[in-house]
Amino acid sequence: MCIISFIAFGQIKNIDMKKQKPKNLTECIQMLDKNLKKQDKEYIKTLTEDEFFMESHFTLGMGIRNEWIRSGNPELVKFFLDQGVKHPDDMSAMILTSYYRYLTNSND
Repeated sequence: MCIISFIAFGQIKNIDMKKQKPKNLTECIQMLDKNLKKQDKEYIKTLTEDEFFMESHFTLGMGIRNEWIRSGNPELVKFFLDQGVKHPDDMSAMILTSYYRYLTNSND
């Protein structure tokens, strides 16, 4: 079982990324929203989009890349390839950015 750590309020919170494999961006956002703790979401809302991306690229983003993109999830990879997104870093960046915008109700 792979548990991905996300740091918020100086404590490590765990998200189990292997439970389900999302098939598209909407499912990625739904799964992140379901699995992130309320205090993590509140912390994310205090960050700018750039701050969130920088804090999460090598933590939550790495978990997304390793467990949702690189570990045999052809439906999600195909979804991104169909959108013209080819690199795993770009795929996870799209997921993180979309989740941040969903959570903060912003479209920037």
